[in-house]
Order: sequence, then C-alpha cells, then structure tokens
Amino acid sequence: MSKFTEIGISNYYYDFKPSGGRLRESPEDFFVEEKFPELERKETGNVLILKLKARNWEHNRLIRYLARSMGVSPKRIYFAGTKDKRSLKVQYFSIPGAKYKDIKLEDVDILDHFYLERPLVTGSHTGNFFRIRVVDCDLDTFRENCGRIASVKKIPNFYGPQRFGALRPVTHLVGRELVKGNYSEATRLFIGFPGNDRFAKERKKYYDDPDPKSHLREFPQALDLEIKVLKHLVEHPDDNVGAIKELPDNLVQMFIHAYQGYLFNMILNKRMSVEKGLMAGDIFHLNEEYMKVTELNMSRLKKSFEEGKGAPTGLVIGYGSEYASGLMGKIEREVVTEEGIEESNFKIPFGLKSRGERRDLFFSVPDLVCGDGSVEFTLGPGSYATSLIREITREEKMENY
Repeated sequence: MSKFTEIGISNYYYDFKPSGGRLRESPEDFFVEEKFPELERKETGNVLILKLKARNWEHNRLIRYLARSMGVSPKRIYFAGTKDKRSLKVQYFSIPGAKYKDIKLEDVDILDHFYLERPLVTGSHTGNFFRIRVVDCDLDTFRENCGRIASVKKIPNFYGPQRFGALRPVTHLVGRELVKGNYSEATRLFIGFPGNDRFAKERKKYYDDPDPKSHLREFPQALDLEIKVLKHLVEHPDDNVGAIKELPDNLVQMFIHAYQGYLFNMILNKRMSVEKGLMAGDIFHLNEEYMKVTELNMSRLKKSFEEGKGAPTGLVIGYGSEYASGLMGKIEREVVTEEGIEESNFKIPFGLKSRGERRDLFFSVPDLVCGDGSVEFTLGPGSYATSLIREITREEKMENY
C-alpha cells in the first residue's frame, strides 16, 4: 500500500472531515480532454494532427503503438501533455511529415484529423477538462467539502500520484539515482522496485537479486521496456548507462522531472506548515511575470492572490534555479541540502538536462461543479486533478487514485 508521504505530501490546505472514496472503478470514471486555443486547421500541411480518444492506455505505450501503426519513429510523435493511464482521455498528437491513414488499435478511436504548420509542443494546450466520479465515499461529506472548495477556489499545486506511479511510485526514485550518478541503482529500481502492480512478484525477485541473466525469462512480455533493459545488461554486463539509453528519451526525462516534482512537493509541504498565503521574500507569478514580494507590494499582491489572479511560487530545482529570499528561500535551500544535491547535478552526462523553473504553489478552480460523488472542472497545464480530489476526500492510499 503506497501513501502520499512517499511522494513528499502530508499537509492539506483545508481542515475537512474525510469523505473517503476511490477513483477509477472503471476508466470511464476519470475523463480528461485537452483544450487548445483556436488551431489554424488545414486540409493538407506539414504536420499531421490526430485527435484520439483512448481508454486505459499508458502514455509511452500508446506512443510506441501509434508510431508502429503510422510507420514512424516514436521520436517523431509530439504531444502537449501526458495523461493518466487509467482514464478515458481525449488527446492530440502531432506527426511532422506524415500523411493520414486509418489505424486500428484496441480501445483507441480517431475523433478527428487535420494538419498544422508546426507540431504541438509540451504545454501548448490551454488546459484540461475533467469529469471524475468517486465511489465508496460519504456523499454528504463529499458535497460539503467540494462546496467549500468551490467558494474558496484554492488548491495546493502538488504533483499528483500520476507523476510518480500510483501503484508503483518509482519514477522519482529512478530520477534521484540518475541525478546523483548512481546508474546501477537506477536500472535496479526501474526493473525491480515492486510496488503494488500485478508484476510485483517478478520485480521483487530481481530487486533482491539483480542478476539480469537469471531473471530475463521470468519477466512477462507486457514489461517490454524492462525486458529491453535486461537484454542489454545480459549482452553488456555493468553497462548501466547503455541500458538506460535503451529507454525512450522522454521516459528518462520523465524520471528526472518526477524527482524534481518530489522535491517541489517537499518544499510545498514545508511551506504549508508555515503559511498558506503570501510571505515577504516570495516570488509571485502574475500575468507571465515574476516579482519579489516585499512589504511595499504585499497588500496589492495578496489581493490578486485572493481573487485568483496569480500565486506565490516554489522552486522546481534545475541547473538554472532561482531561489526565493526570506523564509521561503530558506525552505527551498533546506530541502535541496537535505537531499545532498546541487543545481549542476541536473545536467546528466549522457545528454539530458533540466533547467528548472518556478511553479505556482497554489492553483484556482473557478469552474468547479460539485455533484453526488462527482466533479467537473478545468485546470491549467501541469496541475493535477488528484490534488483537488485529495482535498475533498482526504484519502491517503494512493492506489485509490
């Protein structure tokens, strides 16, 4: 059983009675659809756009199968954001230089296709619309908690379980070892960290005895990426860097981003123990600008924050990090020091790097609609629906998300 403390989260914004409950009794219970500004659609063009509806597809697996169906490399498929596996999702993919052809993938429908001049890039969508059903919850408490959030409209901007793996929270652990240069431990964790998924038994055997040759035959074909790494280690013993290079670049980058997400969660968790509003020394994000909070502008920025216009930010550490000052800066430096890392560690020797950024500590949900164990709302890119659901239900078992 995995808990939120494993991904750096223990605090809540609200003091609510728990409603309990769990998500995704079926994938249809978690519907998410990407929203874009008006796209300049063309009948023909340089970049093919596919609007897909996919049920219960893991993101990287969908990319691989889509690439195979279209006859292109997975590296040629671009997207705006990563979506949860256990969901019904409507998502856009772009493929430069490709021409449309019908594809047949189980539980995948092509809703639309057209062309653009340029591919979609990460974060190019305006947000995501969610429609979520929670089962086995106390309906009265659920409605009450949801209604109170709808009036205040503030949620802590934690990275949710999907960033780390709700059943097997391992991505940030792999990322930590990559950042610290412990490549042998990174491959051991990727292949063998057991978690709570249906392959826990096979993984645990490898985790306790990481001999690729003796365990290769035991791994089920569904774990195709793990098998690929194992085969490399059988053919090239101790070449853990080469084994990691067998993985898709975006997956390895995801490991690093997950570790950054874990550190941000730790920072936000500490911050919420001190202050849920503004503090002098904060770096405030408003209308694409970042400004230091001082005694002179505190009242003006506090008003903006209360109106849902802007938010104080926390550090997503990378090689170009900008720390806050005052108490917030102290919190950020404490977390980084406790992890025993430096900004330069985020320039990974085999070609991957992450600059880092400032991330809003809180987000607003102005269009939250509450039902009987259900919610509808829209979030901006990078914010997690599960952070909202956790505040409503106060359910701490990550497998229930």
